[in-house]
Amino acid sequence: MKYIINLNIIFDPDNRILTVKNDIQQSVELSKPATRLLSELINNNRVNLARDDLLKNVWADYGFSPSNASLNNHISELRKAFTNLGVSKDIISTVPRVGFRMDAEIHPIQKSEQGIIGEAPVTEVPVTEESNTSSETLPPTMTEEGEHQSIYLSLKKHKMIIYILALLLLLTTVTGTTMLRHSKKESVNFVVTHEKCSIYNLNDDKPNKEFTAKIVKEIEAEGIDCSREDLDVFYAEAHPNNDRFRVRLLAACSKIDATSYKNCLNYKTVE
Repeated sequence: MKYIINLNIIFDPDNRILTVKNDIQQSVELSKPATRLLSELINNNRVNLARDDLLKNVWADYGFSPSNASLNNHISELRKAFTNLGVSKDIISTVPRVGFRMDAEIHPIQKSEQGIIGEAPVTEVPVTEESNTSSETLPPTMTEEGEHQSIYLSLKKHKMIIYILALLLLLTTVTGTTMLRHSKKESVNFVVTHEKCSIYNLNDDKPNKEFTAKIVKEIEAEGIDCSREDLDVFYAEAHPNNDRFRVRLLAACSKIDATSYKNCLNYKTVE
């Protein structure tokens, strides 16, 4: 069964793909855990889901070892997939001290064996697969001029993706090296303490109250729980003054002692 999310995004769990309706060239392939996680969120749309329930239904029931880190990473994967497909509203929200919640308009599409398109019992508004054929069939034959334009746009998009990936790799490497080399005595810009999290800014500028509030908001959005564990959280931002292209990196590090870390989880956001 396929689903239409907010009348614009098609979710195909069998093929693990999110696609923009009427534009099959804009699609994102999901990992298997992210696919199971999105299916669970869809089946419980507009319901607060506890972390323990998600870990059981998405990982433990399939024979995999559940962990909060895996849950956070795959929630982040889903959010970035929707963002890359043009969904401006954050339809997956973090419920503090509980878990996560999906809030979207969802319409299941079901096709019977006779080829008659039926509506699932939970459908709010009837949606047929016929209205979706343009997004699931090959595009019509293009003119020579259209083909050249399509190839040009594909190459341009491909170059942009390579540039973004290279920048993310460089930013992750620099940030990871900085965190491993810095001890408490070195000059990392301390910002604020939020519950059990000590927050540091890796940029040179001195953060103001608005900047600090933004970091705390991003920590909560990524599902980092500062109430359970002592963490050092590092924040870096590339191209902060560029409205068209901005990259943010958030790293949450579990401490062994005052000078070393057990592990760090990285969260990257591209705008």
